[in-house]
Amino acid sequence: MSLPEDYGLADLHIHSSVSDGIPHIPQILEYIELRTRLNIIAITDHDRIEGGYQARELVEKDKYRFEVVVGMEVSTQEGHLLTLFLESPVPSFQPLVSTIAAVHAQGGLCIAPHPMSRQRDSIQRHTIENLLRESEEGEGPYLDGLEIINPYAASLLCPEDVRYLAENHFHLAEIGGSDAHSLSLVGNRYTIFAGQKAGDLYQAILRKTTLAAGSSLDHLPSEGGINHLSRSF
Repeated sequence: MSLPEDYGLADLHIHSSVSDGIPHIPQILEYIELRTRLNIIAITDHDRIEGGYQARELVEKDKYRFEVVVGMEVSTQEGHLLTLFLESPVPSFQPLVSTIAAVHAQGGLCIAPHPMSRQRDSIQRHTIENLLRESEEGEGPYLDGLEIINPYAASLLCPEDVRYLAENHFHLAEIGGSDAHSLSLVGNRYTIFAGQKAGDLYQAILRKTTLAAGSSLDHLPSEGGINHLSRSF
């Protein structure tokens, strides 16, 4: 099936040569422009924000058809945190709650990437549950979303189980990201949202109406999956 015209695609987990990715920012932008149908991307280098700044500046200067969200994959004491819609960098290797608070203070969003996986840098289930409990009690910060699909994660749970937890237990927005470190992987996992612009994506994450999908841009969710988004509004 084809994606309805009023829905967009976003890859919110892309690495560049600014950290441990292979491609340089201009190569990533050209690949996205010519080889994908993405509407929004986020450059999320490990503990570095410069790639996001560079990508956003080039996209605005050269009039690319897609938008860039500035972000970072921040190392915290409890695991990596995908941070989006940043204007300023946040410090690394701090407690997770402090990092989330710093991101939210500037209007950014916080996603748990490759959650509950065997990777030592992943946020584990007990940490997510503690955060949610504290946020419900008004005593702590909160996560905005969970990365349901990540091609690198040696996950303890299958994507369907992670999606079930996100929707029914954690009540968090579901995010799909390529975690791409090379051009060929950009866009092979993605987030579907109602709208086309970065502001639409921001609101969709807050409303928890996003849908994670993959493994290629030619493999879109079933009609039931699209209806899932429509019913959420």
